[in-house]
Amino acid sequence: MGPPLAEVGERRSAAYLRAALLDPAANLPDGFTMAEITTAAGEHMTGIVLNEDTYSIQMRDLTGNLHSFWKQELTALEEHDDRTPMPSFRGRLSDRELNDLVAYLVSLRGIQ
Repeated sequence: MGPPLAEVGERRSAAYLRAALLDPAANLPDGFTMAEITTAAGEHMTGIVLNEDTYSIQMRDLTGNLHSFWKQELTALEEHDDRTPMPSFRGRLSDRELNDLVAYLVSLRGIQ
């Protein structure tokens, strides 16, 4: 659901990757917005906003499925530009595991 990582080692430093793993919401790209919606039928969904205009919103849910909604058919729409579906790995990985993961990500430089 996130960006391709095949060449992340060419684009991002080890320090950036470590920070992103420990606090993923701290450095979100411009325009990245998560939303929580409730439809008139009672359906609840959380996802990433792909497109939005005055009348509609298109989202990708957390399983990767695409959805489009007419705003007039929603009973709730909350948008958050400070959240990400990526969990923090703080406290989930040992220092060694975190170092190994960062080293692996830095090594990803595409097809050689």
